[in-house]
Amino acid sequence: MPQAAAQSETASRTTPSVILRARGLKKTYKMGDETLTVLKDIDLTIQAGEFVAIEGRSGSGKSTLLHILGALDSSDEGSIEYQGQDIATMSGGDRSRLRNTQFGFVFQFYHLLPELNVVENVLLGPMIENSWLGFASKKHDLRSRARDLLEQLGMGHRLRHRPNQLSGGERQRVAIARALMNEPKILFADEPTGNLDFETGLQIMGVLEKLHREKGQTIVMVTHDRSLARQADRVLVLVKGHLERAESNDQ
Repeated sequence: MPQAAAQSETASRTTPSVILRARGLKKTYKMGDETLTVLKDIDLTIQAGEFVAIEGRSGSGKSTLLHILGALDSSDEGSIEYQGQDIATMSGGDRSRLRNTQFGFVFQFYHLLPELNVVENVLLGPMIENSWLGFASKKHDLRSRARDLLEQLGMGHRLRHRPNQLSGGERQRVAIARALMNEPKILFADEPTGNLDFETGLQIMGVLEKLHREKGQTIVMVTHDRSLARQADRVLVLVKGHLERAESNDQ
């Protein structure tokens, strides 16, 4: 292979690609007779394989931004492109499929069903996504994947336990395993340590960092905690609906 072609091929393998791009996002809410502008002309890009933290105080608009980026909500103005496709042009069904097949979500509150055990909670997404017959035909492989994920997250000894038998950190690990069941291209984490004590929060951050480091998982996380944000590759600082600055963290 000619040297120039070889260099070009190497560059194409090593140059990060933009997986998510937002342009001119604006979001407002009506509060009685007043209009509250939550997001103001937000522009950002997320590279495949990047760990990005969106940091801001309570009320800065960071959770709203995350929900819009993850197609859980829509903006009033602007556009979001996922792998070059404008999400706003998708039908409701296509956006739902996008969330179910390409995105994973972890929230501050775990949203585990108390009547299901750990494995069943992790399988909840595939159970909803598939018909009864469809799920039954894949059940063995899906259960095997769920167990593998739980083992990787240090929950292999808790497979048959119910949420009320788990600590907060264990519940969040189950929620992360559930979010990873569909092998998401992007994992969105909304204050994933916000309901945990400091030490447990550090453990959960360690889980996210390991996913990013060892699996190349793209992660977009919002947090009000600057010390946690600094563990990401890059920090976007949101102040009163504006992105004030971006900071790269030395790893």
